[in-house]
Amino acid sequence: MKRPIVTVPHDLLRFVEVDWDIDWRGQSNGDTTGGNSAVVFNKFPRWIGSPSLFLDADAMAMWRTVRAQAQGRLGIYKLTMIDPVGFDGDRSQQPLGFAGGGLFASGTGFAHDPLCFADSDAPAGATRIVISGTEHRPRPGQIMSHQMWPFVVTSVEERAGGVCALEIQMPLRVAIARGDPIRLQGQGLFEAVEEGMGRSSYGLAMVSRPRLSFREVLNR
Repeated sequence: MKRPIVTVPHDLLRFVEVDWDIDWRGQSNGDTTGGNSAVVFNKFPRWIGSPSLFLDADAMAMWRTVRAQAQGRLGIYKLTMIDPVGFDGDRSQQPLGFAGGGLFASGTGFAHDPLCFADSDAPAGATRIVISGTEHRPRPGQIMSHQMWPFVVTSVEERAGGVCALEIQMPLRVAIARGDPIRLQGQGLFEAVEEGMGRSSYGLAMVSRPRLSFREVLNR
């Protein structure tokens, strides 16, 4: 069965807690007779996260439709990995409207999607990429992505002409070609860890703070 992909609207991503992390999926192999511990890495690493959302009445209704479309653990959530300590460049951005400046009737605009571009090719498995074409200089700890495969920047080397060489982890899962767009704010494909993930309850205040539980989808 083909799994439905549900895009989580950017307006819903008002996180009150964020904990994106790489699960390297190491498994303990017990202690050796010499007292040393052994860890086996026999699975592909993946991103995990259990952020907490803040939802008002309108957002709760929208989130309910997202969960219904995802059909429990069947669906795949396409979402932006909001992470203000890594990238805060879109906080100052106003909603992007039409050519005349108008917005939708709801007062929202188009999603702001800050990009940079690959300045050279990089093969799958690479831990170093070169980028250009952005006013937002990446910084260590920033989560970025290419073709919905996130990675974290571990070091930044600035070069002339607005070019930066980045050390990254985890290694690239797909090759990058010169000119490819790379998102400065990571995006990924995730699935719910639990069947009832994100179920929201509310009282007289009409607000909810559901705790989510995501893991990256590797089979695409």
